[in-house]
Amino acid sequence: MEPIWTFSKWSKDQLDRKSVEFSFAADVGRAGGIGEFRVLQNPQGLLSINILVDLPNEHGGRTVTRFQVPQAGVDAIEKNEDQTVAEFLLLGMNIPRTV
Repeated sequence: MEPIWTFSKWSKDQLDRKSVEFSFAADVGRAGGIGEFRVLQNPQGLLSINILVDLPNEHGGRTVTRFQVPQAGVDAIEKNEDQTVAEFLLLGMNIPRTV
């Protein structure tokens, strides 16, 4: 899947591999929980921001789900007031699952 390149008030270093509390409409209902940002940066300084969620599956292994965050979602990223939960917060967006 091609990256979605976005403008962000946050830098790659501020977001990459940082925890995020999220809740939003996804392609199969609601998605929510704690994930981790993974961020790419292109030569023009635009960011491709993904949320990775690593959960146990019914076969005793792990399943990683990736959500690619569109511009509206990037604009909604905030510092989480409760840093004991996650560093960042992303609520209320409609984001399709990509993997």
